Amino acid sequence: MSTQTSDNFSAFASLHRYFALIESDKPTPQQAAIAVSQLPLVYGAVNEDDLMKRGGPELIQMYTDIKNKILNAAK
Repeated sequence: MSTQTSDNFSAFASLHRYFALIESDKPTPQQAAIAVSQLPLVYGAVNEDDLMKRGGPELIQMYTDIKNKILNAAK
C-alpha cells in the first residue's frame, strides 16, 4: 500500500470515528479541528488550499458542506 493510500485511509478512518462521536457526544473544538485537517486527505489533497486549487465546483461544495457539519457539531 502506498503512503498516500495509507494516509487517505487513515484520514477516512479518523473522520468515521469523528462522525460516530457526534452521534453520542459533543466533540471539542480541538477534535473538530483535527477532523477538518484530515478532510482534504480523503479527497487526495495535501491540505485545504490544495483542494481548493485542484477541485471542481461540486467537489469544493461537498468539502465545504462536510467541513461545516464537522465544525457545527463542536459549537
